[in-house]
Amino acid sequence: MPQVLTRELVRFAPHDGAHRPALRCAISVAVPMLTLLVAGRIDLVGAAAFGAFTAIFARDLTAPARSAVQAVCGLGLTASVALGVAAAHLPAAPWGALLVVIAVAAVATVAGEMIAWKPRGPLFFVFAAGAFAGSAPMPAGWGVQAVATTAATALFAVLVGSACRLLPSHSPLRRPLVVTGFREALARRPVTDIVVACLLTVPLTVALGTEHHYWALVAAVVPLTVAGTTGQVVRAVMRIGGTVAGLAVAAALLAPDLPTWGVVLVVIVLQGLAELLVLRNYAVALLFITPLALLVSHLTHPGPAGALLLDRLLSTSIGVVVALLVLGVRITTERYRRAPDPAP
Repeated sequence: MPQVLTRELVRFAPHDGAHRPALRCAISVAVPMLTLLVAGRIDLVGAAAFGAFTAIFARDLTAPARSAVQAVCGLGLTASVALGVAAAHLPAAPWGALLVVIAVAAVATVAGEMIAWKPRGPLFFVFAAGAFAGSAPMPAGWGVQAVATTAATALFAVLVGSACRLLPSHSPLRRPLVVTGFREALARRPVTDIVVACLLTVPLTVALGTEHHYWALVAAVVPLTVAGTTGQVVRAVMRIGGTVAGLAVAAALLAPDLPTWGVVLVVIVLQGLAELLVLRNYAVALLFITPLALLVSHLTHPGPAGALLLDRLLSTSIGVVVALLVLGVRITTERYRRAPDPAP
């Protein structure tokens, strides 16, 4: 395992035209965010960021299949934001809101197994639902605007992805869409692992007093979306190590107290760099993913940078520990089942 981890930390997967999806993602987040900046609606930047996540999906599919999968994911992200906005009004905070986020994780996991979207798993849907479910309840009118902003940004991302087939450099040599039946998808391992991990993470993150509970849920989900037990352990270690390094980058970006327009420009650049590297080397990509999440959070809910950085570290640690615990229990159970029965 140490040799595998060391190799994965330094290995970069082939470029494979990664600049194209990175450019699509940058455009998908830049236009809506700059529009909101000009309109003076910074409060809706978070909703636009989640809608722009639509562009991340299905980079390995043919253009028509990619548009179809991105449309489904855009609807899912919009629904996740809507559920998060509604969940923020539930009583017995934060338990009611967190149960809604767990339900989103379960549904998104099954849907992802059916459509086989990539990046695999419910990560972005949990992120979208949790960000709004964990915030203070907002007026109904603002909630409608947030959902509409997410939907409009998601639609824009789908259009950007569809327009790429008009470019001379577009390559149609990608895999077609393959859909799996509901029962088969429901029976797959990630569904059980992710739901169990979320159910274990919630009481831990509440008991330890983290402010951004959904960050712990995201960290618990990430390792379990990778294929193979070894790959999952490696991803868990990468998540915590890359987050620590990314926090240093985030601290450097938060220290100068950049103006709002400067933060928006940095977020756009970070989104493009994250997508450029995420499939090539996940640990290095976290150098950009971590400050991206923190800058968006700081932009929409300003607060002390030190507390924000510490909460990210604690939340990520909780999620990764839970993911490793779930993996350990599963490995032990599978070994016990494979062990031969003792002779009578």
